[in-house]
Parts: sequence; structure tokens; C-alpha cells
Amino acid sequence: MQIIKYLKLPLFFDAGLLQQEVDALSAPQWLPHYQVKHYEGEWTAIPLRSMGGKADDIFISPTDNRDYQDTVFLDNSPYLQKVLQSFQCPLQAVRLLKLNAGSYIKEHRDAELNYENGEIRLHIPVCTHPDVEFYLDKERLTLQEGECWYMNFNLLHAINNNSPVNRVHLVIDAVVNEWITGIFNSPDIVVKKETEDLSKVFDEATKKQMILQFREMNTTLSHKMADELEKELSTAPQ
Repeated sequence: MQIIKYLKLPLFFDAGLLQQEVDALSAPQWLPHYQVKHYEGEWTAIPLRSMGGKADDIFISPTDNRDYQDTVFLDNSPYLQKVLQSFQCPLQAVRLLKLNAGSYIKEHRDAELNYENGEIRLHIPVCTHPDVEFYLDKERLTLQEGECWYMNFNLLHAINNNSPVNRVHLVIDAVVNEWITGIFNSPDIVVKKETEDLSKVFDEATKKQMILQFREMNTTLSHKMADELEKELSTAPQ
């Protein structure tokens, strides 16, 4: 079965206005990312939408009963509000993610975070540089400031910030609805790539690595994925 590997949405935002509002958020607001085993250096976040609208919560809810609300940071950022209003779909967690110069995120997967499973993660670069290396399934992608990209993060991905700047992205988690389906199939999409869904044909070593990563994520969905992989391993021919 073919799945969408990545696509660039036909949306473009003013990087200058985004940078102004991010700069207006004071430095103490950046919180260390909780997936400490997945990166080296400094990877931090500011929550714009979080569970209960908490200003100090950058976690993705591990339950299906999610109550994401705007935080005070979004309340004080009119252009960021306007950007989010462009997406006519249910928004879940929304964060600013900063990967400092010289830092890197190790290769990993995000369980079931893809269009085909009904939940997407969109990236809008706010501040980036040509020397930032973004790899998705071993393919390097170049994302420009103000663009909006969907990527299938159920695939292996990694980021190396070899640049002299701190890379900042606006990262939006959303539920797939008719609007998303329509825009993903729009003739206005000019950058789009599909790939084979190989999630069921990983070798034993890869499955064991995925199980460890899913357990580290410590969410209801990631544990479910790990349980399914362990079941596949236990029933596989010896």
C-alpha cells in the first residue's frame, strides 16, 4: 500500500512576523524537551496549545481524552493566532520547538503519527538555515522559512543543526478531517512523495529497536504499538 511520505501544503506564512512574535517571548519560557534520550545539545519548546492550556506543559497527551487549549503565549501572539486559524481542522498540541546551533535529534519514529492513521504533524519553519539537515527515511529535505510541510513521522527521521543559528519551527498536531483530506489531494500540491508502507515487514532487529523507542515514549498509543510488535515477534516462525 502506498502512503504519503511528505508533501508541502499550498500555504505560506510571513516568516518575519513569526520571528518577531517568537522573539517577543522571553528566554525563560523555553522548556527542555522531555524526550531526553532522543537528542544531544539543547532542544526546547514553548507550548501554544497544551492540555488544559497550561503554560508549563509541552507533553503530548497519552490518552484519547484530550483537552488541548490555548496558552497565554498564544493569547499574546496575534499573528500566530492568525496562522492557526488558517487550519480548518481540529488542532491538538501546538508548540514552538527550538533546536540550538550544534545540537541534533537522533533517528527515531513517532508512533502512528501519520495521515493514514488520522493524525498529522505539520512543520512551519520560523528560523532555519541551509546547514540544518532534516532527514526523513534517509532522504534529506530542505524546508524554507514560512513554508508548511507534512511529513510522515512514523518513518525514521533525524535532524542535525550544523548551522550557526538556533532552528525554530512552529509544530502543529491536528486531526484529519474533510478539509485536510481535500487539501492533501488538491491540484495545488506541487511537492508530494509517496512510499510503500513497510510497517508490517520490518526485520526482527528493527522491530526490537522500535519496541524500545515506543516504550520510551510512554504513551498509551506507543505502548499499544510496542505490544503489537512484541506479539508479531512471539508468533513469527523460528
